[in-house]
Amino acid sequence: MAARELTDPTTAPIMQHVAIKSGPGYETLAEAVAIARELAPRLSQRVAEAEELRRLPDENVRDLLESGLVALEVPKRYGGAELNLDALIEVTAALAEGCSSTGWVYALWGAHMWLIGQYPQHVQDEVFGDPKTLISSVVNVEGSPEPAEGGYRWTGRGFFSSGVDHCTWLTASLNLKPGEWPGDIRWFLIPRSDIEIVDDWHTVGLKGTGSKTIVVKDAFIPEDRVVGFRELSEGKGAGAELYGSPVYRASFDFTYTLPLGGPAVGIARAMMRAFEARMRQRLGSGNPRQVGGQTATLTRMARAGADIDAAMALLLETARKFCYIPAAEATVLDRQQCRSYVAYAAQLCRAASNSLFEASGGSAIYEDKDLQRLWRDSNVAAAHMGLNWDGAAQSYGRTLVGLPPFEMPAPKSQ
Repeated sequence: MAARELTDPTTAPIMQHVAIKSGPGYETLAEAVAIARELAPRLSQRVAEAEELRRLPDENVRDLLESGLVALEVPKRYGGAELNLDALIEVTAALAEGCSSTGWVYALWGAHMWLIGQYPQHVQDEVFGDPKTLISSVVNVEGSPEPAEGGYRWTGRGFFSSGVDHCTWLTASLNLKPGEWPGDIRWFLIPRSDIEIVDDWHTVGLKGTGSKTIVVKDAFIPEDRVVGFRELSEGKGAGAELYGSPVYRASFDFTYTLPLGGPAVGIARAMMRAFEARMRQRLGSGNPRQVGGQTATLTRMARAGADIDAAMALLLETARKFCYIPAAEATVLDRQQCRSYVAYAAQLCRAASNSLFEASGGSAIYEDKDLQRLWRDSNVAAAHMGLNWDGAAQSYGRTLVGLPPFEMPAPKSQ
């Protein structure tokens, strides 16, 4: 791995000359998906550049902003579309078909817009007042915030912050009671000027996401830039009162889990398309031996396509089941089912991609082949802790039989 270097937070790519519309330019899920599909071929042309940069090319970010897609879940009050999670999943999948990394970063940026809509209105005014605002996050962190007059101070590190090179704000998931179970997790909103970026994103897949480590040194976070996980889970964030749309009354457990499934589907779809092209080439080669040996491979391809479509159907059904009901009506079982279904869908996509790669032949291993890149991206996407099947399945199974979702840690010996 290359040596880690700190980059000056003031030198991040600045989106100059971005033509932002007064509104997102679309109103429905179908219109948003059509824009994403139109954009995907342009993103595909820059995949090699994204991998070389280890972050999204500036042109990709500019395209997302100018298309209005970043505003998919921004409240209408601030010029957004305020659509629900089924739209975010479908748009993300369409973008990921063009560029895995762009789809991944976009999914998280979209989810973060929902989160900003749960802060006090004057905070939303500040963040959404900039039409080019982009919010990244960290969940895996070191260091706990300390209470200070009017808020908190935090010195620490955060890991896997996707799209952070382009962000204007960062949301950090921090536990005020790290020594207790389950603690007191809250989301801290931090301006870009308070973070440093560690250039350490040297990975096997999703290379263009720039999911780097961030460092924060004695940053002050005012109380009004902090919201609690519990209140968001229970639908008590500011957005539940400010906006009438179901998405802002839904539980955080759903709105922050489901978006991760979209990129997994889009990557697997792209893998399927690349494999189909490979098979057409084989079958058209005129080599009787090569053509005659494809019967089992065709069956494998059909199974992979069915699994990918099943994964998307499961994600959309889960989103439409849980993201249109008020958080107060959602049960513990609902929350665990959602988490496990998203993980299951992602693992279906990973298995489909692996199956197709197994049958791709030796020429697929070259670095200039889409098949090997998409195979890498699919496995890295499904490795995200939010898509871990073992943990999600265990918690869902426990809940089904009346046990707590997570096994409580044993008390420390005195």
